[in-house]
Amino acid sequence: MKKAIVASLALALGSLGCVGLVETSGPYDHDEDSPRVDIAQAYSVDTYLPLTSSVVELIGPRVQGYFSPELYRYCDYLYPADAANSDDNLPCYVEADFNGDGYYDYALLFSAEEWTHDAWFLTTRLLVVLSTRHGDMLSCDIELGTVWAHRSVPVEEFWGISLVPAGDHVFTTYGDGIEKVETFHLENDCFYLASLDEDEEALFYAEGNEMYETEFGATGLAKKQALSKGLNGKRTIPFTKNVEGRARKVQ
Repeated sequence: MKKAIVASLALALGSLGCVGLVETSGPYDHDEDSPRVDIAQAYSVDTYLPLTSSVVELIGPRVQGYFSPELYRYCDYLYPADAANSDDNLPCYVEADFNGDGYYDYALLFSAEEWTHDAWFLTTRLLVVLSTRHGDMLSCDIELGTVWAHRSVPVEEFWGISLVPAGDHVFTTYGDGIEKVETFHLENDCFYLASLDEDEEALFYAEGNEMYETEFGATGLAKKQALSKGLNGKRTIPFTKNVEGRARKVQ
């Protein structure tokens, strides 16, 4: 039995301070005025992504020892082979206007890989840079967690992000044999944090210069501040993969 419910994502969840501010130029003109990968190398950022100098300056000190994961490290669930992805919509990089002010914003995943004699450990970090007329600011820096597995298990990424464009979308859950569909409208572009663990998934959106996350549960969409994860030390998660036939909750 289907039930349609209208849900709003425009909920004020409190203040979230920006971590840094770097002056930038006008809306959508970074290609001409902002040097890219060579600046990333100068700041020792291990990435192949087309980052602007102002973004690199903000994230550089926070991603030392991390790298931008190559696309082959993502399974089909995190990076669907038939998805209409482009250079600005990758499983570790989304470039869009999250707060609707006419400036590009950036969501990035960085990973750090460590090995012991019999296991590997993979730590993933989510950073969001929001751009404004006054400059770029690091609005969100979350350590999602560290996954580990025996060295006989191939290393692969546990989280991935993707663009959710402005407009109407549906959120689907199942419980007690009933399919529940909630309809909601996005005023601006957002991004979806997918995971090999269904409980780790969330939708991230911006209000002004602040980021929020909407988690998915059996009772519906639960909203909270975007810095909720990773504040109390590292989370270590055994690597598991059970995504066969699984569809994303937000379409």
